[in-house]
Amino acid sequence: MTAMGERRPMVRATMRAVAVLLTGAGVVALAGCVVGPGAPKGGPTPASFLEREQLPSCGTVELTQGEEIPTADIACLEEATSAGAELAVTRPTVEGDPVTEYYRVLPGGGWEIYTDMTRDAYGEGWWLNDCPDALSMTQLGECTSTRL
Repeated sequence: MTAMGERRPMVRATMRAVAVLLTGAGVVALAGCVVGPGAPKGGPTPASFLEREQLPSCGTVELTQGEEIPTADIACLEEATSAGAELAVTRPTVEGDPVTEYYRVLPGGGWEIYTDMTRDAYGEGWWLNDCPDALSMTQLGECTSTRL
C-alpha cells in the first residue's frame, strides 16, 4: 500500500506539469489569433497627390475579386498623347478591403502610380511608384517606390 500511495502523488505532479505545459502552449497558440491588423489606418491624403498635375481621365474602374482591368481602359492609358492620361482602379485585397491605384501616363514620358491603401487593414498608407522608363502597364521598367 505504501508503494501505491507513493506513486499517486508522483503521477498527480506529473499530470499537473503536463497540464501547465499544455495550457501555456494553448495561450501561445491563441496569442497569434488575438493579434490582428486592426482597423484601416485612414489618414490624410498626401499633398503630393492632391497637388499632382491634372491629366485627361481614362475613367474610374471598380473591380471585384479576381477581376482584371478592362482592355479598353488599359488602351486609353497606353494610347495617351503628349497630354498624358490617368486611370483610377479600385480592387479588393484578399480580405476584401479596397485599395485604389492611380495609373498616370506623364506628358513628358514615363508613368507614375499612386497607391492608396488607407482603407486596407493591412495597408501602409500611401505609396508612389515612379517609373520614368515605362512603356506600358506591363512594361514599367525600373521604378522607384516611395512611401508618402
